Amino acid sequence: MTAITTTTSTVTTTATTTTTTTVPPGAGPPPLGAPPRRPLTSALPAVVCQNGGTYDSIKCLCLPDFYGPLCEFSSDSVTIDSPVEGTIVANVELVVTVTNFNYTEELQDPLSQAYEDFVRHFRQEMAKIYGSVPGYEGVKILRIGPATSSRQGARVRRASVSLPAGTGLEVEHEVIFRTIASPNLTEEFQEKTEKLVQKLQETAESQGDCKHDLSVVCLVVSSSPVVKNMTESPSLDALCQQRAPIGYQDYYYALNMSNAIRCVTKCTANTPITLDCYHGQCHVTRAGPQCFCWDESLYWYTGTQCSGRISKVATGLGLVATVLLISCIVFVVLLVKRRKEWRRNASSSIGDSWYENDGGIWTSPDGFLFTNNGASAGGSLRSFTPSLDLVNTDMPMHIARPSLRPPP
Repeated sequence: MTAITTTTSTVTTTATTTTTTTVPPGAGPPPLGAPPRRPLTSALPAVVCQNGGTYDSIKCLCLPDFYGPLCEFSSDSVTIDSPVEGTIVANVELVVTVTNFNYTEELQDPLSQAYEDFVRHFRQEMAKIYGSVPGYEGVKILRIGPATSSRQGARVRRASVSLPAGTGLEVEHEVIFRTIASPNLTEEFQEKTEKLVQKLQETAESQGDCKHDLSVVCLVVSSSPVVKNMTESPSLDALCQQRAPIGYQDYYYALNMSNAIRCVTKCTANTPITLDCYHGQCHVTRAGPQCFCWDESLYWYTGTQCSGRISKVATGLGLVATVLLISCIVFVVLLVKRRKEWRRNASSSIGDSWYENDGGIWTSPDGFLFTNNGASAGGSLRSFTPSLDLVNTDMPMHIARPSLRPPP
């Protein structure tokens, strides 16, 4: 019998909405010699919704755990129907080799799309394998690396070794269980670990040739895949990280609320870890809880928590008023200075060289008219010499004696 191997490839296309507007009727043909009219075309790229959301040509329709214009925000809390008292979380670390996915450097970046897609697929497929073990909650990937040729049950750490891409994957993961505290926890942990290993080996043996089947995780399991034995977790946070959406797990914490486990984030209101966004709202993003300030078109905000805001309108009006006030002050100062200089220059030119004025006529501030005949007759203004030829020096001058008069 010849085995037929098929390789499934997925082609992703991006839809584009095109709107075409033609020349309206009655506009007439183009002028003679002019190039023909072409339809006006505007291409609008389709909205890309995040986290599994779909676009209905109006808005993004988000999955239950997400919201926002592009489904970019995760819900701020998750409720678990389990009492706090008596509930414990246990985890065991195992390692498997996945042969139908090739190793790439993108799988080292938890924020990359390739990493998130693989984690989502791995969790779904491992739930089918581990899900029948009582108390199973989920898996958490601890490390993804290129596969090795032989492990012999030993744990291999790669710190600086660089192996080529395309060699399959070695996935070290943590299996998380929820159980009730009891005196026989050690025996229960051992029993659950043995069941996990049994499930892995049975799945690997039953898969056959699945190296080209991307709908499953094609496993190769060593004789001893356990890296770390099952132990009790010090907190219930692992439960919340399993219930949280992929890519947001690290931002959820377990909180005891009315003797029930509630998974909260820093965006959950009225908790000890609530992030206070003074003039904004907290949203859980892929980068963590962040404050989004209100009315950013009207205000400037200080700090990452929108703690202080400054009105852009008030600042603009104040700036305009300040500029006008400074301009008026400068104008008045320049005007006063110019007026003083004008008076000083006018007084100097009138008092010291009045006789140099053209025409030889000068009017004093008291209203008296002085005439320089020498200048009028064509004499030199720079060599002024008074003429006494017409003065009768023999004529006696009588000056009345001054007398005191009583005031009226």
